[in-house]
Amino acid sequence: MEDDESKSPQPISIGQSNPQQNTTQIIHITNNSKSFPALFGLGIIIYGLFRAYVGVLFISEQYVDFFESFIAILLGFGYITCGLVTMQGYRYGLYGTVGVLAVSGMFSVIYHSEFSPLSIGMGDIVPIEWTLCCSGSCILIVCIPLIVAPNEFSEDRPPILNSLLGAADIIAPETSLVINSLSTKPKAEPKTATEKIVISCTHCDKSLKVPMNFSGNVRCPMCQERFKVQ
Repeated sequence: MEDDESKSPQPISIGQSNPQQNTTQIIHITNNSKSFPALFGLGIIIYGLFRAYVGVLFISEQYVDFFESFIAILLGFGYITCGLVTMQGYRYGLYGTVGVLAVSGMFSVIYHSEFSPLSIGMGDIVPIEWTLCCSGSCILIVCIPLIVAPNEFSEDRPPILNSLLGAADIIAPETSLVINSLSTKPKAEPKTATEKIVISCTHCDKSLKVPMNFSGNVRCPMCQERFKVQ
């Protein structure tokens, strides 16, 4: 069945009927928790605020050129934006964070021998191996949710990305087409929209969604009890 994308209550998928028991198995329950994306996104935002603060601090102390501080602040805002998208439960927030970390790691290597807000090298005080290890570890940490909890994040494009694609289409249509082709995954088979209704399990009162015209026996994934839908 199709996914209604985090609407409350969320949809369920109905598998094939068992020819022996004539019972339809519900394989997806409602009310998924979104606390993990919210907490992880908040951590990215806090890190982005820290990076932006370091950039502002270096400007106030006049340690570096304005360009380096400007890049540090820009990276900080990049983390904040990706963190907000991650808090909403979109995978693109994590993808964007990995991209910003890769750019930040590149600047860390370039400015490793300088006292700069773009690197933890601080004038070669810290070995460059530590800089590379730090950048790689941060990227690995951001990728962990995609491995251990992939179902917590939606594969759909967030509204902010759609807005950027709309702006790119006005400024440079060719750029918008390229971005759209890279961010849109091909679908193997078109899905047919089916109207659904909300029902409650007669045993545990769990909210579920089934096709509007469905009639027959279903199994609640929470209490594993069967009940009839008419």
